[in-house]
Amino acid sequence: MPSFYNKHIGMEYGEGYYFDPTTRMEIESNEKRFLYEILGKFGEGSRKPEPSANIFIQPVDLIMITQGAEIRCPIDGTLETWGNPWRKLNIDEINKIDPIDAANHSIIDKIIKQYHEMVKMYGNKADIFGIKSGNMVIHSPYTTAHQLCGEELFFKMLDSPDEVRMIFSKIWQLYKSIFSRLTVELKAPNPTMLNIGDCSACMLSSELYNDIVLPKNIKITKGFKTLKYHSCGSSTHLLNNFTKLPLLNTIELGPGTDLAKGAELFPHIIMAPLLNPLLMLNNTPLEVEKHIEEMIKATLPAPKTIICAWSLDRETQLSNLEALYATVNK
Repeated sequence: MPSFYNKHIGMEYGEGYYFDPTTRMEIESNEKRFLYEILGKFGEGSRKPEPSANIFIQPVDLIMITQGAEIRCPIDGTLETWGNPWRKLNIDEINKIDPIDAANHSIIDKIIKQYHEMVKMYGNKADIFGIKSGNMVIHSPYTTAHQLCGEELFFKMLDSPDEVRMIFSKIWQLYKSIFSRLTVELKAPNPTMLNIGDCSACMLSSELYNDIVLPKNIKITKGFKTLKYHSCGSSTHLLNNFTKLPLLNTIELGPGTDLAKGAELFPHIIMAPLLNPLLMLNNTPLEVEKHIEEMIKATLPAPKTIICAWSLDRETQLSNLEALYATVNK
């Protein structure tokens, strides 16, 4: 995370990281050089780094911006969106929102303008959200609705489930409209790989997820060839629900999830457990090593396991990072 690099090498991010290709190139190059210094023996980082040519903003934040949320770009953090733009809207007002307006929002214009600047710098390597690779990366309609509507969404799910389903449908229309414009601008083929981040999934009971969220998640996979699904919270109670997702080839599961049960339920799926950042912050290298070994052992039945190190705190000890890489590389 930016806070980690801000502490160790003084990198400052801010708006330039997201909207100025030259600034981002400098930042990413410094990141990779630093990683090479501390983890180069494990193949991480680069002495002569090449910056990413891919523009990326979290999909839920992109939707939030098109709906009027405030943007903040801290010098030591990722882009943030503030507010719940749909909190006070009734269902009729939400139904009147035009997806074409979202696709033509100034933030989309800004991203496309930046893309054309990057084409001059990187040629055909320039990309937005990995669209040229056939990816469509979104947050689920439910997780996006949670950000747009706030906690009121949970009451609606219990009291007015049909209205919530209509909200989900509107959000999917927004995503499709935005990605359609970007696909045309990039002259890319229609995406075949769907990546769904369902960060709020763990907040629901199995029954509520199954009744309202799962049917929409299944429906939006139509027309794609593969699905990567992400549930970063403790999700053991939802694992059986996740088995109903079609086209699944990779599943990312959050800390606290029973990984052995996941590997049992998904014998042919790539397992991508997310490493607990608090473990990396508060434990010793030996404890980190033991935990990583337990994660790997739990997911042995899977055809492949990817340990996802995420959201490392600025105070995470470099010795714990080295223990992570050393254990995986045994």
